[in-house]
Amino acid sequence: MIDTLSIARDLSDAGVDWAQAQAHATVIAHAVEQQHSGIATNEFVRNNISSSETRIIRWTVGKTLGVGGLIMAALTLL
Repeated sequence: MIDTLSIARDLSDAGVDWAQAQAHATVIAHAVEQQHSGIATNEFVRNNISSSETRIIRWTVGKTLGVGGLIMAALTLL
């Protein structure tokens, strides 16, 4: 989150009218937020990793059981 108050104070300290400083700070905050709106959050990444891990584990267990079943069937035929 952008600290617009701090930006406005810095602009005001540099001689910009307070109302204009607030407006500039708001515009800066909106621009930065739009630039970063597509960036994944830590929570999003963790959820995706967790979901992927679950799918990989299910796939591995399923394939292992399937191969085990094939081996048992082959041994039964021998």
